Amino acid sequence: MIMIKLMSENSLRSLSQPDGRISLLTQSMLLFFLLTLTLTSASIQGYLKDNLDQMLGSDLVIESHTPLSPAQFESLRDMADGISKTALSNITLTHGSKWERAQLKLVDDAYPLQGTLQIGSAPSDAQRSATSGPKVGDIWLGARLATKLDLKVGDRLVLGKTDLRVGAILFHEPDRIMEGHSVAMRAMVHTASLKSDPAGAQKARTRYLVLADEAGQNTIERWTEKTLPGASLIKKYGGQHPLAGFWKRTENFLGLASVILFFLGAVALDMTNRRWLAKMRYRLAIYASFGTSVRTGMLMVLGEWFLGFFACTLIACLLTAPTYILIIAELQRYFPGLSAAWHSLAVLKTIGLLFALMLALQLPSFFQLLRVSLLTLIRSQSDGSYAWPRVITGLASVAILAAFYSDNWLLTGMILTAIVMAVALMIVLTWAVVRLGDFWGRSRTGLLPFAFFIMRQRLFTKSAQVLGLGLCGLLLLFTLMLMRDFGTMMEGYVRTHDGNLIISEAQAEHTDAIHSWARETGSSVRTLRPFVSAQLVAVNGQRLADYMQKPSDTLATLNDPIRLSWSDDIPENNRLAGGTWWQVGTDNWRQISTEPEVMTDMGFQFGDTLTYQIEGKAYEFTLVASHAFKPGGGSVTFWFQVPASARAHIDAPTRYMGSMELPDNAWNGLARLWQQHPTLVLVPLKEITDRFDRLLGIVTKVTSGYAGMTLLLALFVLAASVSGFSADDRQKNGLLMSMGLRQADCLRLNFYDWGLTACIAATGAICGAWISGALMYQTQFGLTYAPNVPWLIGTLVVMIGLVCLVGFIACRQSLKSSVRDLLTV
Repeated sequence: MIMIKLMSENSLRSLSQPDGRISLLTQSMLLFFLLTLTLTSASIQGYLKDNLDQMLGSDLVIESHTPLSPAQFESLRDMADGISKTALSNITLTHGSKWERAQLKLVDDAYPLQGTLQIGSAPSDAQRSATSGPKVGDIWLGARLATKLDLKVGDRLVLGKTDLRVGAILFHEPDRIMEGHSVAMRAMVHTASLKSDPAGAQKARTRYLVLADEAGQNTIERWTEKTLPGASLIKKYGGQHPLAGFWKRTENFLGLASVILFFLGAVALDMTNRRWLAKMRYRLAIYASFGTSVRTGMLMVLGEWFLGFFACTLIACLLTAPTYILIIAELQRYFPGLSAAWHSLAVLKTIGLLFALMLALQLPSFFQLLRVSLLTLIRSQSDGSYAWPRVITGLASVAILAAFYSDNWLLTGMILTAIVMAVALMIVLTWAVVRLGDFWGRSRTGLLPFAFFIMRQRLFTKSAQVLGLGLCGLLLLFTLMLMRDFGTMMEGYVRTHDGNLIISEAQAEHTDAIHSWARETGSSVRTLRPFVSAQLVAVNGQRLADYMQKPSDTLATLNDPIRLSWSDDIPENNRLAGGTWWQVGTDNWRQISTEPEVMTDMGFQFGDTLTYQIEGKAYEFTLVASHAFKPGGGSVTFWFQVPASARAHIDAPTRYMGSMELPDNAWNGLARLWQQHPTLVLVPLKEITDRFDRLLGIVTKVTSGYAGMTLLLALFVLAASVSGFSADDRQKNGLLMSMGLRQADCLRLNFYDWGLTACIAATGAICGAWISGALMYQTQFGLTYAPNVPWLIGTLVVMIGLVCLVGFIACRQSLKSSVRDLLTV
């Protein structure tokens, strides 16, 4: 009990000092961020599971990008108690000169299997239930789509070669959950209404809604895995919501962002750790003078640290609870019925993760205390011999956190590489500037040469300060600047190389119409490259779902059909990134090349066998090369490419992707082109940039809290850089004043010290941000990173000014004490 009481008193005494409070608040903020993220994610995942149970519209759904053959459909019908077939395709609907992209759902007589449809006579009309879909010859439009096209119930709508009547306004579909929370415009029509099937587009999907008991569902699940390798199956009970993978990736992204926060926290903790070590040595020396063994003394040190972490946990939980409730209240606008709940297991896992990381950061200090004698406990001891263990454990902790959350190892690796390179640059700059400045000042007099001399004597301390402030600046720049630079640069690049209209997908019969329409309107076709729609279903004979189970953006894309193109030569806008490109006219057509990011994210190796399903048939290719994007030949590129000789062996329709340049007077004529070819997918560049701007707006809102956390931890780093080295600065000022220097001279000397520190740190931060931008843009897009130079210069000036101001205030405050007090540590 005496030991516990003593540990508690010592812990409270530590909190009365600035470095103790900084350490406590830093750990509390890190845990607060992770707990808030964990609880929010757990609530959303729980909501999606309950939502799946209530709104699937059937017992299970089989979704395939290739319709079942008649024999397969009959087999499925025999195993099911009821079945309904629906098909979805993205098309463009027109009315007069107005047009809108919409998702068209084709339904049969059995739809819906479970639940009811909600329809009305006008967008603002009262809703009524319907137990069947639109009748033949009718089309139902979503409320927003009807408003956009200025259509009312009873109006006529031409879809390709079919004249349809607007029969109702569609409000709700019982199987709407399959769309996740999509905001796409909606339309519904009976399959028999259309003279030609518009569902031949690349992203078209066929769904089979099935009624079956538990035994029947298990039988159908086994049959689907064996017979339909490219299909996905979702069950009402025990299944995964279509959005579950997306929200897992969202959690991973935000969790990966916490790596930056953790790095900042680690820097702040390392700086305050100097004072903590001094206090622990002093206490261990006192314990030893009373006859206490080293083992007992270390147990008390560990106990004090555990009490500190326990206090952090309490503070974090108290802060998390109201924040979590506010976030859930905000999300209820997008997820009606979402509620806040305390997920104890998830909370314990998160606390355990941060505890392990904090302990890893503290281990070098514990070993340092454990391996010292009583004499070294009393005397002041240099921390230089334990610098590298602290750096290694810090990097290891960051790597563990990244491994826990990352779903894109290539981008994660780039971020960590930029940080490591920035650290190396700042170390080299510090040593070079200080040593050269000391060499320059040896034959000169004045305060500046003397400042270099003092910095040379405190080189290790100065390096630690530079690293802390430099990393803080780097991570702030990385968070707040790079994404906006990317948006501006990409918009200009696409506009220069690809015209102002992107041909996202055109079928073979569309190409003549595109060229004819271009001649009529004075437009020009910039590029038009062929591809076939292919879905990756297996890797080395293993189903894709079994081969890769960790969610990622790449896997989410590969679960749908991708564009597979062909070329004998490396395209002008590609370069060979690895492996060996095939020879022109090769007979071995079963070769394939992919992009480096795809290889990294999916764990592909050269020599792997990739199996694709194309129009219901399986084709195997051997991965032999990797190609990366390079500027100069347009931005239309493909993830996967095969030899030109492979095209003759693939039985599938050819589709095209490209771009056009339209004069201002041609835009009004697009409705006429779409009315004749509703499945033609054209996307104006303005729409793409508007989407990016909307995405940027959403991301800005999401990251506002994150940026606030980053700024808060940056302030902790700045405070720690002053507090952690305050004793050394006080001693230095005391010695200088005892030798006759005035307070003004000490302040000038302090200004030189902090000014040089800030300059080196800011230079390293800007170079690190530049390196990270160059790495990402060159590797991902083959573009040269061109940052906003005035913005960088402004950041440099602000950072130097802020650091000098804080250092000046701290020095001025300390100089108010007497020389005797300054010399007392």
